[in-house]
Amino acid sequence: MIKDLNKRYEKAKDHLHSYGPRLAGRLDSELDLMGIIQDTKIFKRITDCMDDYINTSIKYTLVPQGPHHLEILACWMNDMIAGEYNPVHTHHNGKGWSSVLFLKIPEFINDAKDPHKFQDGGLTFVNVDGVTSNHIEPRVGDFYLFQANHMHCVNPFKTKKPDEIRRSMSFNFIIKDKEKKNVK
Repeated sequence: MIKDLNKRYEKAKDHLHSYGPRLAGRLDSELDLMGIIQDTKIFKRITDCMDDYINTSIKYTLVPQGPHHLEILACWMNDMIAGEYNPVHTHHNGKGWSSVLFLKIPEFINDAKDPHKFQDGGLTFVNVDGVTSNHIEPRVGDFYLFQANHMHCVNPFKTKKPDEIRRSMSFNFIIKDKEKKNVK
């Protein structure tokens, strides 16, 4: 499924529009995937994960009982090269949920003098206290769903091969239930 998504993206990327003006990232390649994501082999798995996330949130009373209709509002691909990064940010005005799926990870250069300082190219979630954080080392195929208001960032990085990219796909989604009509 990852290979299929990468292949479809590679084939279409010259014709995709930039999504960058709407995003926080300090990178050149942030392309809109809304036109092709539903045709990928991984799309069903993604929607199953979204449903599972919402059902688990219902179980823990974080979301009211459904059933719910989930809607993907935006989907984009980030191709990052050495030196690019995403500053601390949230998504979609903090409404709904967001995601990241890792699709390509280059071999990073670890030149940190202290091992605990090497977080280059990683995904960092800032905890609600605004001070502490959780760092995630990206691995191809890892998929994260989180509240859109959860602050996060991607640290800059260096690669052993200058042409290697760090590719991730993200999307925002909301619960969009059908409006109940008043019956008189």
